[in-house]
Amino acid sequence: MGLIHSVNVADLPVLLITGAAGALGRALVRKALTEGRDCIALDRDRRGLERFHDEMIADGLSAPALYPLDLAGAGMDDYQALAGVLEEQFGRLDGLIHAAADFKSLRPLEHQPVDEWMKIIQAGLTGPMLLTRSLLPLLRRTPGSCVVFIQDRQCADNPAYWGAYGVAQGGREAMVATLSAELGPRGPRIEAIDPGAFRSSLRAAATPAEDPFSWPPPEQAAERVWKLLETERHALS
Repeated sequence: MGLIHSVNVADLPVLLITGAAGALGRALVRKALTEGRDCIALDRDRRGLERFHDEMIADGLSAPALYPLDLAGAGMDDYQALAGVLEEQFGRLDGLIHAAADFKSLRPLEHQPVDEWMKIIQAGLTGPMLLTRSLLPLLRRTPGSCVVFIQDRQCADNPAYWGAYGVAQGGREAMVATLSAELGPRGPRIEAIDPGAFRSSLRAAATPAEDPFSWPPPEQAAERVWKLLETERHALS
């Protein structure tokens, strides 16, 4: 598999953002491109990625390279193939942002279908681990590179009924701590960032009685993520 609509722009920092057809992922891709980064947008929704690409062009903006991939169904060979494509077409990777998430509805853990559990754990925890592991060699070659896990800490504060999604969020928190301790100064830097509540289909599914327009737009959440990233980068430089 290769990148779709890819343009290799030399010397620009390169970010890979997962969940790029979703609310926060799209906002993060837009932010990265407007901040002068090159960007690969990854999502299982190929049509959603292509619509997003066309919207960016229609708005007169730079468009990301697209990489359709389902984290819930991908295996190690798929992640290694992606690493090879990035190596060949970009030759570097400055950052990986894990913004992909899968959630169906609030329900007791004992009633969550097994196939739903497996898919959500794969998309939210196992897939991000395999993707990160495959891209570590490329990330290590770029000084100051980072891996960011978007967190949803409301699951830790109120764990009931979040099911596999909540368990995956807890696992991501532990994975950040593990990777940070193991990689240490050689990097890349590992971060967990909770952007807070924002308007998305996931939040609408979790709180269907709330007015979605009472929540901040995803662009505001993306700004918070970017600000935290830049603050941390300057603190460590």
